[in-house]
Amino acid sequence: MSMGRISRRQFLVRGTGAMAGLITAMLSVPAVGLLLSPLWASTKEIWVTVQGGPIDDIPEGLPTARIAAVPLGFGPPTPAVNRIVYVTKSQGQLYAFCNICSHMQCDVHWEPSLSLFECPCHGGLYAITGRNVGGPPPQPLSQWVHRVYVDAQGKHYLQIANRLQEQI
Repeated sequence: MSMGRISRRQFLVRGTGAMAGLITAMLSVPAVGLLLSPLWASTKEIWVTVQGGPIDDIPEGLPTARIAAVPLGFGPPTPAVNRIVYVTKSQGQLYAFCNICSHMQCDVHWEPSLSLFECPCHGGLYAITGRNVGGPPPQPLSQWVHRVYVDAQGKHYLQIANRLQEQI
């Protein structure tokens, strides 16, 4: 056998290897595209108005529970779930807290006798600003990303987005 010629067996082995490489490349392109598509996908942030009327009547230092129909995803059509939003005004700042404890995800509530948010599951306590002050919660209460808009009558309404600001 001379150096310039390849045998039929070598030709078939090399051809099979080349075809396997081509098939692998063709099958991996959609998989790589699927994995990388979130980097280029545009998401539409959905803002929902918190129900219960304007926030002008919420007293300073007293968290008020309101309801918001929060979409589960980032774009239409996504189903909405009613969530409790604690709207709080404290020292001139507005807070919109989620009512989920950062420890075991139990529902927290405002306890007027303590002037704290309380988690009934394990005794977690949060200050009016959401800071954890007692019990096992490792982090502060999550706060909804929110904004205030003013209607034509000059009343202030709270809107929240379908994501939370969490401190880790």
